[in-house]
Amino acid sequence: MTLGSRILGLLRDMVCAGYFPTAIWHYFTMAFTLPNLFRRLFGEGALSAALIPVYTEQRQKDPAAAGKLAGSVLTLLALILAGLTLLGEGILFGIGAAGSANPKTTLIVHLAAIMLPYMILICLVAALGGLLQVHRHFAAPAAAPIVLNVFIIAAILGLRGWFGPDPWRQIRVVAWAVLAAGFAQLLLQVPALRRRGIHLRPRFVFNEPALKRIAYLMGPMLIGLSAMQLNTYLDFLIAYFLSATEQSGPYFTLLGRTIAYPVREGSVSHLYYAQRLYQLPLGIFGIALATAIFPELSRAAGRQAKETFARILAEGIRMVCFLALPATVGLILIRRPLVSLLFERGQFTDGDSRQVSATLLFYCLGITAYFLQHLIVRAYYSYQDSLTPVRIAVRVIGLNLVLNLTFIWIWGTGGLALSTALCAAVQTAILLRRLRRRFDLPPTQRWRGPLARIALATALMTAAGWSVLGLLRSQSPGVQVTVCLAACGLVYAGCCRLLGVEQLGLLLHRRQAK
Repeated sequence: MTLGSRILGLLRDMVCAGYFPTAIWHYFTMAFTLPNLFRRLFGEGALSAALIPVYTEQRQKDPAAAGKLAGSVLTLLALILAGLTLLGEGILFGIGAAGSANPKTTLIVHLAAIMLPYMILICLVAALGGLLQVHRHFAAPAAAPIVLNVFIIAAILGLRGWFGPDPWRQIRVVAWAVLAAGFAQLLLQVPALRRRGIHLRPRFVFNEPALKRIAYLMGPMLIGLSAMQLNTYLDFLIAYFLSATEQSGPYFTLLGRTIAYPVREGSVSHLYYAQRLYQLPLGIFGIALATAIFPELSRAAGRQAKETFARILAEGIRMVCFLALPATVGLILIRRPLVSLLFERGQFTDGDSRQVSATLLFYCLGITAYFLQHLIVRAYYSYQDSLTPVRIAVRVIGLNLVLNLTFIWIWGTGGLALSTALCAAVQTAILLRRLRRRFDLPPTQRWRGPLARIALATALMTAAGWSVLGLLRSQSPGVQVTVCLAACGLVYAGCCRLLGVEQLGLLLHRRQAK
């Protein structure tokens, strides 16, 4: 399901890139930032991370009480998000009523007002997904993004004409499709809940100790996840405010000096498309792996089985390296033909392809860190330690801001991507170092052999991919991507088999591994 959602997500981005210029998508991305941020914080982030360990523990003691707890959590979440939505709509209405001389600002306000209620729906979907994961059901939560992608694609292809011929008006069809998809995503979870005997009803009891513990855990998590998301959205915000537009011109004045803008209108779109591509392996492998391991880590932590916890975590980290290192190299190798193949048509130009592929190069440098970050943070959350990741994440914000404001003048949007990658590496290194001390992970010597074999297989794959691309320079992007990926996959799998890399066997012989 995750793989299908990512493929459909790429298809969605291809349709959007073909019908809407990057200058228009620039403003849609900014409008979608707010509901997407709350999805990551309340839905997939702090609430799920706090709910899963506590709900798992409660379910092991008293399944009936666990069901009541889930009802209270979802009721409270819906009330809080409804209040925030009403507040946000009021602020947007006030901004719209005040008027703006800039029609593009008005567009952002209108799009944000349409999509803001999606925040309630998608956060409930993510919370229900967390409950289902505890019951070892992953399909329905993983299928939710498929619904969103289908709705957006169908709306663009079939309904955009209702808004007239102007693409600046047609972009509203995407906002309405997002809102409609939220209702469909929520309904999709209902059959899976019923099949597992989860019968949820509104429950206005908010003084239970378990609920208070979830709220206690969520507080630091919200701060920490806000810091992580702020690092990501700083890229968008800085690119947005430092972009040259028709209204602003190519220069601005600061302290009596005339300075050229480092990026142009559409830079937010370039960041968006580059993020979508580097997040493809992250979503298919990294987040899926962390999601599947999290309930197991929580069970081991709940039983105080430290040896089991350390073993599961160590296996997860080795699997991350097995998947992330070749994903990093492979995506770097094919980044230029891949961007051209997927997006370069209609409104998406060759210049856009160059900008996105250059930005993607720098994002790729942090793929292994992104993989590890999702896994390691969940390890802390399994032991209901939400403070340690927060303290580290907050410290990284300042570093990210300084690097962003420095690198953007050198590499443009690529500099923003490089800052994000470096900060992810720093944050992950600190988290992992403290984790090894706390949970007594295997000594470093025991890691050198497996990691060395994975690194050698990746190096041989890199040489093969580079050679294949050199031979196919005159071929179409589709041929380059297909042949290079096939060659890299075969060489990597063959080398891992010859070198005895354990993780390949775990993937190919799942039943034996159990």
